[in-house]
Amino acid sequence: MPLKIRELPEGVIVPVPGTEAFAVRRRGEVYVYRTNAPMRTATSPPRAWWRGDYLICTCHRCRFDLRTGASLTPELTAEPLKKLRYRIEGDELVVEF
Repeated sequence: MPLKIRELPEGVIVPVPGTEAFAVRRRGEVYVYRTNAPMRTATSPPRAWWRGDYLICTCHRCRFDLRTGASLTPELTAEPLKKLRYRIEGDELVVEF
């Protein structure tokens, strides 16, 4: 079941079905990242929460810039989230791995 852009609510972390990715819409922009967090034992970002312009991983409380994926807590991890390219086909979000 593909992810419909019209069904992507503002500020909610949504897994992209059939992929290892999640999407977030913020101020009309869509951001797509690979699901696995930089820390090998960490919970994946869909189990994170969103606050302002950053995501917080629930496992280690690492913060990541929503726009770039950069770590905002280098003392916990310097690795960024992997930002993924995507395209819109009709009303569907298609992730490019």
